[in-house]
Amino acid sequence: MITHIIGSFFLILFLAGCDVTENPVLDSSGLGLEERVAVMNKIIEPLSEVPSEILDAHYIETRIGDGHLFAGVGPSDFLFFALIKVPKEEAKKWSQNLKEPYNGVTGFSSPEIPNKWWLAKEKFMELRLYETKTYFGRYNGWMAIDDANDLIYVHTYTQ
Repeated sequence: MITHIIGSFFLILFLAGCDVTENPVLDSSGLGLEERVAVMNKIIEPLSEVPSEILDAHYIETRIGDGHLFAGVGPSDFLFFALIKVPKEEAKKWSQNLKEPYNGVTGFSSPEIPNKWWLAKEKFMELRLYETKTYFGRYNGWMAIDDANDLIYVHTYTQ
């Protein structure tokens, strides 16, 4: 009986220490056009040459968890969503030599906090998906290219 009470006490302490909320770590919502584009270029350039000029970019990256190993929660996970606007007929350059998404990641996903710039699930179903490792350094996720509107949607995550 006493061991159950002690065990319950530690379980409550453990759960109280868990932080599973999503906290933005990168958010373009308060930035101007030039700064949004500069940040997107800084994300891509260490990994690859940017395939075309970026006319505009919107993005949000959130962290899930507090990153503390002590409480048994483990490292934080990150969710990244981005929209990149490129010049007319330049979106195709972004998909050259890219493979399909790694790890079979083909499901729709959207930011927890809705953004007017993010695509609808119906639109997502019409687009072809590509891997994100080349430009964003992550195996998990997809890049959806909308050739008709010169838009590139990106979703990556860690786990």
